[in-house]
Amino acid sequence: MQTRGHIQHFRRPRERTFTQDQRPHTTILLGGLSPRHDRLVAASVRGLGYRCRALPNVSRESYEIAREFGNNGFCNPNYFTVGNLVKYVLDREAAGMSRREIIDSHVFLTASSCGTCRFGMYESEYRLALSNAGFDGFRILVFGTDDGIDQSTGQKAGLDMNLDFFLGLINAFNFADVLNQFHYQIRGYEVELGSVDAATEDALVHLEHFLETRAPDEPTASRARGLAGTPLESKVTFLEKILHQLLDDEGVRAMEAVRHRYDEVELDPFQVKPVVKIIGEFWAQNTEGDGNFNIHRFLEDEGAEVFVVRALFTRLMYLLHMHKQAAKDRKGLTDGRSRLGHYYAYYRKRALLTLAERILQRENRRLLEAMGGVQHELADQYELARLAEPYWNWRTCSGESHLEVAENIYYHTHDLCHMVLSVKPFGCMPSTQSDGVQIRVVEDHHGMTFIPIETSGDSEVIAHSRIQMALGGARQRARKEFADVLDGCRWSLGDMRAYAADHPRLRRPSYRIPHTPGVVGRAANLALHVNELLEARPAVASGGIT
Repeated sequence: MQTRGHIQHFRRPRERTFTQDQRPHTTILLGGLSPRHDRLVAASVRGLGYRCRALPNVSRESYEIAREFGNNGFCNPNYFTVGNLVKYVLDREAAGMSRREIIDSHVFLTASSCGTCRFGMYESEYRLALSNAGFDGFRILVFGTDDGIDQSTGQKAGLDMNLDFFLGLINAFNFADVLNQFHYQIRGYEVELGSVDAATEDALVHLEHFLETRAPDEPTASRARGLAGTPLESKVTFLEKILHQLLDDEGVRAMEAVRHRYDEVELDPFQVKPVVKIIGEFWAQNTEGDGNFNIHRFLEDEGAEVFVVRALFTRLMYLLHMHKQAAKDRKGLTDGRSRLGHYYAYYRKRALLTLAERILQRENRRLLEAMGGVQHELADQYELARLAEPYWNWRTCSGESHLEVAENIYYHTHDLCHMVLSVKPFGCMPSTQSDGVQIRVVEDHHGMTFIPIETSGDSEVIAHSRIQMALGGARQRARKEFADVLDGCRWSLGDMRAYAADHPRLRRPSYRIPHTPGVVGRAANLALHVNELLEARPAVASGGIT
């Protein structure tokens, strides 16, 4: 704004701070991910001594409330997440709390970022909708997704976003990612309807308790005495906490207990189902319920196996990869420093980012092994970038950048799905650009089944109808694949089912079925595996195999 030659810059409105002395009577609210992610993140924050609560899952009512109190022209995730918070505070008012009590005793924690995606504007939308609903002054806490693993202010803030805070988030993300994928990988095969949901609820309660009661690591007394007040104190403390994370196996044992609970569920793994990989805009592919037309449950009702992404860890790996590539682009631009100082800073940054990548991969792999090693590991970001390179410049980094294109190619060429479903909000610019590129991708990869859908508060029937048409082809591919496998096997399907009935471990969720190149479906891979086990029986009887 310019008035009489004076430029007046826009500044974010001043907000009443959340201070340390307010912690005992202030509840931190959070939400916006899958219900399992939200619950485990809330548990990790409670484990640091805060009062914290995950918001209920988003609903169509959330969407309508945001349309009433927020701006026009925003995307689906904005309306559902903003409206969900406003709905929560309105419900508290309806339950008898005054608006002043609600404002004084709650804060909302969310993430933000910079870029062309409207995600960077959500923070202001929360404030606007809350103000329009009569809750002006409700506090919004924000941490940046690009600002590192320690965003502590050094002051007596109500929420100290320090290393312990972010390590807790990473552990919660890791648990929830693995749990989410395992849950969907087996739910369509359950013998007793609802048994997987019940096991997942028990697993969540167990992991919530673990995260709430796990005390953050503190520096040893001897080190504290020797380094307290010195410049090395913070660096050694940082290193010690990272080492404690790497060497501690309590989280692995907690996940092993989860696996044992799931193994109480009986599966019928010989059901022939098309595997549908869900990709797309971050929120749309991970939320559950009205926010994405109940897409997970709909696919299962249509007889598909849902293959979901390990959402948060994939995103963290992507961010690290992009920072490394951006640093490589700036290599040689000394910015006034000596060349020696510039190259030292560059290689130091590359080394730290590479170390962070290795740590995240290791931590995720440990939990995967604790669950039996039945899930696919994190896709390599360098392979994804290479696959997308002919179609997408990674520097176009808004939204999911090159990931949608790369994942479509990756999961098809690695025989991990029969169909890819890309879910995105109506009018999402980055995903719309990606959809245009996918036309060429499908032309270049024979046999690829790819369908994009846009979600909004309406048109659920139309989206489901489009998915059903695409599923018809994927279902035929899965059936043909299974029939071809049986044709090549010596033993009949009846023999295989009888063998599986005699060997209950084959029907356990955590049983690792070998993946045969060129074969996608669970039933087809299991048939090949059981056929080999049946072929080996004479050798076992004669003592040839131990």
